[in-house]
Amino acid sequence: MILGGGFAGVSAYNQNSEAVVVDKKDFFLLTPWVIDYVCGLKELEDVTVKYKRVVLGELRKIDYKGKRVILDKDREIRYDKLIVSLGHHQNLPRLKGAREYAHKIETLDDAVALRKRLEEVKNVVIVGGGATGVELAGNIRGKNITLIHRKERLLPTMTTGSSKRAEKLLTELGVNLMLKVSAEEITKEGVVTSNGFVKSELTIFAGGLKGPQIIDTIEHRNKDHRLLVDKYLRSVEFNDIYGAGDCATFENEDIPMSANTAVISGRVAMRNAMGEEVEFRPKRLATILRVGEDFFGDFGDNYVEGNSARLLRSIAYTESLMLPEKLRR
Repeated sequence: MILGGGFAGVSAYNQNSEAVVVDKKDFFLLTPWVIDYVCGLKELEDVTVKYKRVVLGELRKIDYKGKRVILDKDREIRYDKLIVSLGHHQNLPRLKGAREYAHKIETLDDAVALRKRLEEVKNVVIVGGGATGVELAGNIRGKNITLIHRKERLLPTMTTGSSKRAEKLLTELGVNLMLKVSAEEITKEGVVTSNGFVKSELTIFAGGLKGPQIIDTIEHRNKDHRLLVDKYLRSVEFNDIYGAGDCATFENEDIPMSANTAVISGRVAMRNAMGEEVEFRPKRLATILRVGEDFFGDFGDNYVEGNSARLLRSIAYTESLMLPEKLRR
């Protein structure tokens, strides 16, 4: 059984189409392109692919001793091997007032609500200067935008070339960059920071990723609600449970949260669940960002921009559209 039909779950299914996929939604979401939808660069049909071969249900509990999954309406499904690929959540509670007054971008419903809300406001504050925050700040048009980032440079997990390019492009667009500034509280009127108060009609929380809370019911030893796995992506506590994608990580090293890493991990998790012993070596192949008509990012450890970056992003989009083909039949 595969829990979760995102990049990791679909990749796992492509290795074994006799597996059962359980998901709370009936579509595959192209999460790296959700920002394009929010900013009006793509439409819903461009970022979703309908499923057919998925058991729809809200996950309530994983009974690892009885080897069964409990869904809503008291439904249960038994498994021999379980691959947990439940993606990530945003850690809103870590920032005071965020749950009440900030918009998150975790689900398609979040994206739809945010796109509608953007039509109604003029002053926007984005908290977080990672890839999500940079693409939002760079592609929302016709608004007064402030980006608050507690670290010294944007895109801290990417190359300095990408960081410098992002800062240059956002500055040219008139984005108010507040670097080395911490958001301390979000209120209805704006954001309290370590450098004063910033007024906001709409505050977007673009950071704080963690695993889903239900991971706590599987493993008591977890890291930010991410399933702890060994080098074969097997749970450190249960031999019949595997983790893949953003909800799984190593004990002494973090597995990157990215779509291409999730795809590779899903493939490896299923192969090992079927009896192989394939070691998972995480690596980020390419992270390409778009700011207006400018494309740039990292390809491996190298900075790329221009037509080559645009091509890499186009290829990644096409491959993502094709990924759930077996679940569409």
